[in-house]
Amino acid sequence: MKKERQQIISTIVKEKRMELKYTQQELADISNISLRSIQRIEKGEVNPRMHTLKTLSNYLNFSLDILDENYENSTVSKKSSLYKEAILSLILLCAILLIATAYIAQSSNFPETTFELCIYYLLVVVLMALALFNLWKNKTLTTIINKSNS
Repeated sequence: MKKERQQIISTIVKEKRMELKYTQQELADISNISLRSIQRIEKGEVNPRMHTLKTLSNYLNFSLDILDENYENSTVSKKSSLYKEAILSLILLCAILLIATAYIAQSSNFPETTFELCIYYLLVVVLMALALFNLWKNKTLTTIINKSNS
């Protein structure tokens, strides 16, 4: 795992340096990292410290996200989690609307006018929006989804 990460860093640093047409010495001079350190990083002999990686990423224009072991997996899981949140939200909306409509259907004297019906549904929609806003803001839906996947 560590060797794989070293090789990934080695490949990225070397390719980016060559892409920018820097020699190892030029990169060492502009980044204030020793020439020997750059040589060892490019050979995959060392696992550089985070400070060194940040400095190299700044001068070589690459993102540290690609070094994250779980970057691709987390991107895919974030998309699927968002998809699941959207589906759960739609199911919640449908359930609330069905309950609200069932309440009206069983009530003999509500609503008396179309205006009351419109106000009622407006309140239901506003309450649903507030509930979903709070669930999404607090990441409650994500927590529910993650617990169900475990």
